[in-house]
Amino acid sequence: MSPNEERHQIGEVSKESGLSIDTIRYYEKIGLLEKPVRSEGGFRLYGRQAVEKLKFIQKAQDFGLTLSEIKQIIHQSERGLKSCCSYVGELLQKKLGELETKMRELQETRRDLKNLVKRWIPLRKAKTRDFTVCPQIESGHSSRKRGKRNGKKKS
Repeated sequence: MSPNEERHQIGEVSKESGLSIDTIRYYEKIGLLEKPVRSEGGFRLYGRQAVEKLKFIQKAQDFGLTLSEIKQIIHQSERGLKSCCSYVGELLQKKLGELETKMRELQETRRDLKNLVKRWIPLRKAKTRDFTVCPQIESGHSSRKRGKRNGKKKS
């Protein structure tokens, strides 16, 4: 930040970026945002670049990137555009693959739920069945593979 650059307190930055003060402080804490200079009274003072970085972080999150991935993108950008663009390209390809997998899983879950609703057991009949918690779910059949939830193996 140059000495003549206009600086803003955290409340103003919060309003302009649309992020809460706590979120901005958290981003500082984890190293996504540089520590700001302080006024004589101890108030955080941010330059324009901080606001732009906060907006970048929000856009990146909108694309499904994690804070850890965003931090790595910021780190790569410090090495230059070539390094950054290569990293982002690979990362987005990986994200697309994950999204495709998740969409297939969601379609399977949707199909399973529709089938469960179609085979709904009337209450009178359900009362005659042995069940632990809910006969509707216990008698249903899922096409999901056991041992996985949200793409992660059960531990």
